[in-house]
Amino acid sequence: MNKLYRLLRMKDDSILMDLDHAMSTITGKQGVIGEIEEENEWRIQKTLRRFGLEDSHNAEEIYNVLLDHLKKSEVQLDTFLGDSGSGEFHSFPELLKRGMELMAPKKLWVLKKEKFREIIEQSPPPNIMKKFGYKDGKELFRNEKLEEIASSLRFMESSEWMHGTFDKAYSLLTPDDFEEREVESIILSGKWLEEGLKFVEKKHHNLSHLKELGLIFIIPIKLDKPGELMRVFMLYLHYIYEVQFYSDLFRGIRDEGGDFSKGIISLLRGDILDEAPKAPEGSFNWLIVQRYLAKEDEWEKRLFVPHVNPEAIHWGMAEKAVAQIGEEDLARTLETWVDLDWVGGYFKNEQGDELISFDLIDIIMSLVDEQYVAKYLYHQQEALWNRIFEGYVGDGDKLEKMVKDNLLNGYINITK
Repeated sequence: MNKLYRLLRMKDDSILMDLDHAMSTITGKQGVIGEIEEENEWRIQKTLRRFGLEDSHNAEEIYNVLLDHLKKSEVQLDTFLGDSGSGEFHSFPELLKRGMELMAPKKLWVLKKEKFREIIEQSPPPNIMKKFGYKDGKELFRNEKLEEIASSLRFMESSEWMHGTFDKAYSLLTPDDFEEREVESIILSGKWLEEGLKFVEKKHHNLSHLKELGLIFIIPIKLDKPGELMRVFMLYLHYIYEVQFYSDLFRGIRDEGGDFSKGIISLLRGDILDEAPKAPEGSFNWLIVQRYLAKEDEWEKRLFVPHVNPEAIHWGMAEKAVAQIGEEDLARTLETWVDLDWVGGYFKNEQGDELISFDLIDIIMSLVDEQYVAKYLYHQQEALWNRIFEGYVGDGDKLEKMVKDNLLNGYINITK
């Protein structure tokens, strides 16, 4: 049986055993780690049976079957989104429309566009101004759409300028600078494409978002490699949920009456504590890690302590949404991935044992980067930490609520 400490890349089970002892004492739930190990094994076997591989322990064979299944799903997704299924995707307007229908987002509470315009007019973005030859911020907004200006800041301006401008401006924000508005998604026009391609090369995907504006943007590049369409569509769904999640957090800061601007800046910066504080006797602290630290350093120390990750919640909601697509053939292929986000296992290869993630997003990322022989694991591992938390505290909406209630503190305290 696959032991959780190995799936989490730990050298031994000491941290999980200490966690289990503390959380069992607090919650009264016994044997949680063992139950999750058994469920992980059951879900692996169920998936392998579906592909006729119940007797296989070969890592390469299992990994390739997962990739092939994803490729079939993507062909069906291409047709669902109104394209020809020819292997090169063009229907970005349909992708945006279908994604919104699937996620059915609620209204947001986000920064007013007039306030954002005021900030930019006072501090015009130098690289954008130079590229288009505008003399001041007013001329910029007379000629360009606010949504495209906001999106292009992400890939045309330096980090130094962004921090210098927005840290100062956002430190003065008040609740009066926010309003209720719908989630908004746009396709950038051709004039931004040249600079946008540099962003794509760096980030390895062609869309991003601005949480404080509730805005998602797509750079309309050619999608013709296996996995690219699925990655874009899933990331789009993920962002729709994520901007709602952070909008709720913005409202929470307002309602609690704390330091509004300080809280907003902390959320947008993605602050994470170096470690959770020592818990009072009879309680246990779980760190909140609101970014994928493994993208920066796969051996980052905070990945190996008990923690939860809201990113994994957003991905889980996106995976549940695509499984509800009404097209029978597509739904049948995509529902395979539901509840596999935290599942992984070791299988034999020529060198010994190899860890295979069954998480849809890891498989998508691996397929896109197949030319680099890259195998992604970190989405599954962060989802597994969330699953362990739920094993003690309860599933449903409890994890998300507790993360929202405690994210600015940086940790969740569990007590009797």
